This record gives sequence, structure tokens and C-alpha cells, in this order.
Amino acid sequence: MSNIKDVAKLANVSISTVSYALNNTGNVSEETKKKILDAAKKLDYRPSGIARSLKTKKTEIIGVFLNNFNGPIYSEIIRGARDVARANGYEIIVAECMSSKNKVTRLFGQKIVDGAIVLSADISDKIIKEYATENFPIVTLDRELKGEFISSVLLDNKNASYNAMKFIAEQGYKDILLINGPKGTYDSEKRYEGFKDGIENYGLNLKKNWDCIGNFEEESGYNILKKVIESGDLPEVVCAANDEMAIGAIKALKEYNIKIPKEIAVMGFDDIPLCEYITPKLTTIRRPAYDLGVLATHTLFNNLKGNYDGRSKMLSTEFIIRESLTERKNHNIKTRKK
Repeated sequence: MSNIKDVAKLANVSISTVSYALNNTGNVSEETKKKILDAAKKLDYRPSGIARSLKTKKTEIIGVFLNNFNGPIYSEIIRGARDVARANGYEIIVAECMSSKNKVTRLFGQKIVDGAIVLSADISDKIIKEYATENFPIVTLDRELKGEFISSVLLDNKNASYNAMKFIAEQGYKDILLINGPKGTYDSEKRYEGFKDGIENYGLNLKKNWDCIGNFEEESGYNILKKVIESGDLPEVVCAANDEMAIGAIKALKEYNIKIPKEIAVMGFDDIPLCEYITPKLTTIRRPAYDLGVLATHTLFNNLKGNYDGRSKMLSTEFIIRESLTERKNHNIKTRKK
């Protein structure tokens, strides 16, 4: 394997001149730099990443911080982040942040990574604002946070869930059961706002016992539906704030031999891969997870270059009609207010 001495010998220059040329430091003429680069290419020489980081104070690594690795959405976000990072000569490390505050602050404080993408409620706004600097920018996903050297990439959750209520009303449905996610998360709050605004605007019916809170996991959707079914007070449509809870709801309905969508229709949110493989196939709102990872990482690289833009970036969604909630004969609907 070639080393820096070999490059210096072939280019007939000193080792320090090779170092200056490869790191774009010092006063090296274009002619000499070209000679050095040609020699490095001929010898297939690659500078040590560790040595380069000591000089540039850059690790050429970005960190992606998640709540956990369990959800299928996370793998697509990671894939998008990785593709952009590698296109820019970087790698990523992924950290699970549940109950790992010390790990997070160590990675932030010791500059083991050059910047961070955060999709974790376990990392507080206070920590993000404390550690974000010009040399360590942070991009938040699904959290609208204002601050110097902080950018936010968001999903248009509210309009997505509002427009889903419009579609449901247009099919002639009236009685809606909501399964929202846990309170205090951006996704839950914005999706719930859209659901409630749509229900009010299109004259839909949401009883108190149909306004439910889950935890974004399949089991919570299953348990909520089982309890509602046993009460005997059934809705026409179940709207879940993510696909996993919707899949749990479908499981409960099938156990009680309730036909989907003929007797009760079901809708999810996210469009995880499993949606196409369950029976019936799940109607849902597509969350562009890969694109979220791509946009967040592009934003982070712009910030690393000093091109800060304090405006939040928003990605739109797509309504995917499958089998669990289908189009029915159009009905005339009245709106109360926008």
C-alpha cells in the first residue's frame, strides 16, 4: 500500500508539500499540485481519514439520532441520509437515544460527528440548542425548532389528515373513530389537528369514546378496537395516526368477524411496506421517509458549508387508496367552515 513518502518521491517534492496540496492548505502552485495529484492517482494513494481529520478538525461523519430502530420508517430515513452522505464523501453513524442521554451528549460534546440529524423525542430542545454551533449544525426531523444553527425538516401532517377527512366525507361516511399517537409529539399533534378540523368542517361525528390515544404500536390499535367492539358502539371508519395501529385495529376487527371495509373501514398513516401485504391491503397516507432522510442530509451539508436558512422545510404526502377504505358512490357534502 502506497504512503505519503511514495507520493512525494514520485512527484519529486517534499512530504510537507504533498500534505499541503492534498489538504488544500499552504502555498502550492497549481502546476505542483497537479503533479502531486497525478502521482497520488497513479499510486492509488488515499490519505488517512484519521490524519486528515486531525488537520481539518472534520471527522467526515454525520450522526443520525433516532428513538429506536424498531419502526420500518426509520430504515428508509437512514437509507436516504446514507445516500446523500456518501455522495458528499461522508459516512453516517446511527444512534438509538432511548434512555441514552449520556451517549448523545458525548457524541455532541466531543465532536465525534460533524453534525447531527435528530428524530428523537428523548433529545430535548434544550440539549439541541445547547450543542448546535456553527461548527456543529443540527437538523431536526418532525420537530419545529427555532434556533441559531438549527434547521427543521417537517412533514405536512395537518393537511394530510385534513384531506383524508374530506375523502371520507365524500364517500358518505359519518361516524369516525380516531386512534391518535401519544401526546407531546409533533406527528401526533399535527395529525390530530388535521383530523379534528376535517371532522368539524365536513360534519362528521366523533364521539368522546371514539377519540382514542395509542402509542404508535400495533398492540395499542388492537386493544383500543377490541374495547370499542365489546362496547357495542361501533363507528363506520377507523382512522389511525400510523399504520401499525391501523394494522392492530384490523386484527381486532377480523377476530370479531367484522367485514372490512363493508362494515367498518380502516385508514392508516405512513405507508409502511406491510400495508400492501396484509388482508385487506391498507388505505393510508404515504409519508416519504426516504425523501425526509435525503432532504435532512442535504440541509445539514448546506449548514456545514455555512449556508444557513432558518426557514423550516416541508414535505407533502400522498393519499394511497387500497382495500381497507375504498371509494364509494359520491355524496353531496356541506362544509361548515374552512
